[in-house]
Amino acid sequence: MLKKKIKIISLIILLLISLLTPIVNAENEVKVEATTTDQVNPISETQETVTIKEGDEYLFQDTVTVDTPVDGNLFIIANTVTINSQIGGDAFIFADTINIEENGYILSNLFACANAIHVKGVAYNIYSIGDTLTIDGFVYRDVRTICNTLNVNSMIGRNVFVNCSSINFKEKPSTEDTASITSYGSIQGDLNYFSDEEIAIPDGHVSGETHFTALKNNTVNISNYIYSLGAILVSAIIIWLIGLWLSPKLLHNTSYPITLRKALQIIGLGIIVPIVIALLSVIISLIPITSQFTMLLLCVLVILFFVSTSVAIINVNTMICNKLKITQNLYKLGFLIVTTIIFWLLTLIPYVGMVISLIAIIWGIGNVSYSILIKEKTDENNSDSNKKISNSEKKKEKVESKTEKENKSNKSKEKNKSDKTVKDKKTDKNNN
Repeated sequence: MLKKKIKIISLIILLLISLLTPIVNAENEVKVEATTTDQVNPISETQETVTIKEGDEYLFQDTVTVDTPVDGNLFIIANTVTINSQIGGDAFIFADTINIEENGYILSNLFACANAIHVKGVAYNIYSIGDTLTIDGFVYRDVRTICNTLNVNSMIGRNVFVNCSSINFKEKPSTEDTASITSYGSIQGDLNYFSDEEIAIPDGHVSGETHFTALKNNTVNISNYIYSLGAILVSAIIIWLIGLWLSPKLLHNTSYPITLRKALQIIGLGIIVPIVIALLSVIISLIPITSQFTMLLLCVLVILFFVSTSVAIINVNTMICNKLKITQNLYKLGFLIVTTIIFWLLTLIPYVGMVISLIAIIWGIGNVSYSILIKEKTDENNSDSNKKISNSEKKKEKVESKTEKENKSNKSKEKNKSDKTVKDKKTDKNNN
């Protein structure tokens, strides 16, 4: 029991360290003095104070404008986002409209999900999903995007991977002088695009090779089905093995009959717990002191959703094995594989599959929450019932031993009486 507790505590400590290590308070500010020298009079110098925000920055508003340099990662959820300063790390932006202005400089990657993305400044790599992506600035390396329209009006330093309907390039200026590579749309590496139909790419705009892949509609891709089945099988087996290693009792929770009250509690926890965690993460993110714990709560929520389906499958499999009185783990593993395949087949049914998946998620989250929150009460009740059973058995044994002793004494008395009567008869014969 002690070894299992040590295993669980060590895993929790490693998870907390991995989640809390990269998080830094975003409110620490450092004032940097930048000196600019007048070109006309080198003796006169003017000092300008620039405020830099150290650490990661979390912004959740309707309209966000970033005018202060950030020496860390940037996390934004908003309607309209405008970046006018330097970002030292990655930028994670979820919005309707994103504008990276000319003074905007993202030293690392831009991860964007928006309806319209307009890049006038500089970015190292761009990973985006949206309707329109327009490049008027400069991208050092690659662009990987899924969009409807890609507009390339300036230079992309390396390769482009795009799934789109149309690609537009800004044409070279019609002058006798050699045009600058930033004055027209150009891709210095390869262009790899996926589309329903082949797109006409003008000559001289792609320095590398152009690769076109047609999107096939209304075709069944067997590999996707095999991948999804393999993923759910591996997930269920791994979680089952982890549960078997850490706490085998957790896999036998369904040995007790699931009453209507317990089922309602599990379903209620499966609905309430995600909502509570989401609300807590929003509230904590608004408090400066505790904002660094937001990512921890969100990670917990993601983990719950990730393991929920597998936990529900394991729960159903355990109930089946208990009904069939299967005790060997090897047979349980075989039934788990069969149960997982049946569940996967049910999820492929239109409309019904979505309902089954939703029920599995709710039941899985509720089952994990029930095991954590109500585990001690059930253990106490079980221990009390076991104590009562043991006491009653002891009393029963005492009664049985007492009756056995009484029976033995009665038998010995009867034997003595019979012996005495026999002796009396012999003496009577001798006297006669």
